Amino acid sequence: MALDLNEDKDLNEKVSDFFSKNKKNIILYSIIFLVFYFASTFYISQGEKKYFLASDLYQKIQLAKEITDVEGLANELKEKYANTAYASRASIYLGNIYFKNKDFSKAKESYKWAADNAPETSIGSLANYQLGVMLFSQKEFDNAMHAANSIKDNGFIGLKNNLLGDLFSSLGKLEDARKSYQTAYEFYKDKNDLAKVVKIKIDSISQN
Repeated sequence: MALDLNEDKDLNEKVSDFFSKNKKNIILYSIIFLVFYFASTFYISQGEKKYFLASDLYQKIQLAKEITDVEGLANELKEKYANTAYASRASIYLGNIYFKNKDFSKAKESYKWAADNAPETSIGSLANYQLGVMLFSQKEFDNAMHAANSIKDNGFIGLKNNLLGDLFSSLGKLEDARKSYQTAYEFYKDKNDLAKVVKIKIDSISQN
């Protein structure tokens, strides 16, 4: 028992001596840790707040009935929360309205903004796909080709190659069109009814 008490006494003395010698460093590191902790907590809190506000604006956009309201809300979302996924989605949403209304210059601008600012590859790919479809409808084949080739997300392989097939076919490059359609077909086969549509295109080329 006496030995245990001596060991405890020695341990306490060592701990006390350690703190005495390193008091300044311990205090400094404690302050650094607290500053880092509170800064991280504040940053996360602000990020969550930004996400919530961006989400709220996007929901309002989807409920808006007038295009002027959609434009105003989308612009606010892009100005205040440009680096969120909601801003890019809003720009695509607005672009689709412009496209439907045949305001092609504004549609192009909206799609390009979304493609350039999207924080996620999937959203950027959707923007480039919509841009490519719109440009294809206006027979801007070179620009549409560039948009299609800018689609990087693997989930868009089918849509990308179907669009490329349409572009190559319009340019008379039937072998390139067939290859693109075949890639799209392989992607959709046993997954989606679009496989039937693409197969019709492949068969049509084969008959030429």
